[in-house]
Amino acid sequence: MPTPGRLSGILLPLFSLRTATDFGVGDFGALPGLFAWMKEARQRLLMLLPLLPTAPGDPSPYATRSAVGLNPLFIDLSALAEWKALGGEAALSDEERARLEAARSAPRIDYPAVFALKGRAFELAFARFEETADPARTRAFEAWRTAEDAWLGNYALFCALSEEHRHLPWWEWPEPEHDRRPEALAAASERLAGRVRFHAWLQWIAAGQWSHVRAAAKRADLLLCGDEPFIVGQDSVDAWVHPTLLRRDGRLGVPPDPFSATGQDWGLPYYDFAAMAADDYAWLRARSRAAARDYDLRRVDHAVGYFRQFVRDPQHPEGRFIPGDVLEQNALGEELFRIMSEEAGIVAEDLGVIPPFVRETLAALGLPGYKVLRWEHANDSFWYDPGKYPAISVACTSTHDTEPLATWWKSLTPQQQRDVARSWAGSFAAYPATSSFSPGVHHALLHAALASGSDLCVLPWQDVMGIEDRVNLPGSTGEGNWSWRIAQDADHLLDDPETARAAAQLAALTQDTHR
Repeated sequence: MPTPGRLSGILLPLFSLRTATDFGVGDFGALPGLFAWMKEARQRLLMLLPLLPTAPGDPSPYATRSAVGLNPLFIDLSALAEWKALGGEAALSDEERARLEAARSAPRIDYPAVFALKGRAFELAFARFEETADPARTRAFEAWRTAEDAWLGNYALFCALSEEHRHLPWWEWPEPEHDRRPEALAAASERLAGRVRFHAWLQWIAAGQWSHVRAAAKRADLLLCGDEPFIVGQDSVDAWVHPTLLRRDGRLGVPPDPFSATGQDWGLPYYDFAAMAADDYAWLRARSRAAARDYDLRRVDHAVGYFRQFVRDPQHPEGRFIPGDVLEQNALGEELFRIMSEEAGIVAEDLGVIPPFVRETLAALGLPGYKVLRWEHANDSFWYDPGKYPAISVACTSTHDTEPLATWWKSLTPQQQRDVARSWAGSFAAYPATSSFSPGVHHALLHAALASGSDLCVLPWQDVMGIEDRVNLPGSTGEGNWSWRIAQDADHLLDDPETARAAAQLAALTQDTHR
């Protein structure tokens, strides 16, 4: 796959955006304002974290309950016809409006408040939709629902059943529903018709708003890059519908490595790729088609998992690789990445402890992998020259799972800081390697990434702004994860002195580095 050319962009979670009308979490309505800022900053690519539906009450964008669809949490209520017809926030109680104002102005996302308030607003708006029965909107909804039934029917029924069973995991539901017996599903569809319709309606609203986002991005000459988790959760519609493909008799994870003496047990199902091959990977192809419709590029998480999965089960409590043979692993990964890249461009997340053959295969397929500047070492003392990165790669200063650039720089010893400056001498030529994260150091580090040989360069918003806010701390479950919000209103980024200066600096750097 050829890259879209030599261009750069930013990484910014949608939930981190802020507008005057949001419900305490970033939503689709914030993106046009961000697009205007990106255009001024000469950025062509926006990389997002997953937008898929997530488990109820779970803030992690990787806690997915469906491989297709959108998270209703990101619906812009201010643009929803039924919500506006109700008078918007006037439909809430005084207590709810006070709680909304507190959530809206909070420095971080108050997820319990957000889930409760948006859930209440959705219920009110859906009731209005049903009561008014506007013929044109009803016809449009029904037509969309029919067109998307291949995934939507199962998804909406799964959500309704999950509610009915107090969000118990599907394997704890009554046996006829657990086993998907046709008569039980038919009875549930009739019994829960209203809730099934509600969850389908939320997806229709989200899809319609996302189509407007896609059109706005195209007008701004921007590419949208989605993030595709390797696998969905155990309590997901996909694991319920396809238990022989997404297996629960073992748990996915990673083996011990220099970062973890015991490895990691993610508690996720694993793919039975041999079973998938029996129907020519129909499930995988359907997911790829859906993602290609939603994005211009896809960041495929945990790329090594398509070559080999590390699975723990009762027979192998210490874990084993599936498949176990290296030649089989390589052949499997090549086949799967060929399939997944048929519909749209792919960026392969190949970070961590990765066998050399994985990167070799991805390179042979023309699929860009990652080059995180701080992790690319030429030897013990020097960092690799970014100018020598291969064109088919993605250069970045940090990721959503690492500390931001400013924090990393401050963590280095004075000698390490000098080594970085010598390694990236072209970028540091005009700036001393000060122990503090000075404006000069900030400029030099951004320049090193943008001047790299990689066709694609992605800079997290925190690194562009030189701030130290963190999105996620892997291995932890603290309230700080997935709750960071930018300080500025996305609709006024070019009016704010701080973000306006950042746009000007980034535009100049981008032009100087020929992106």
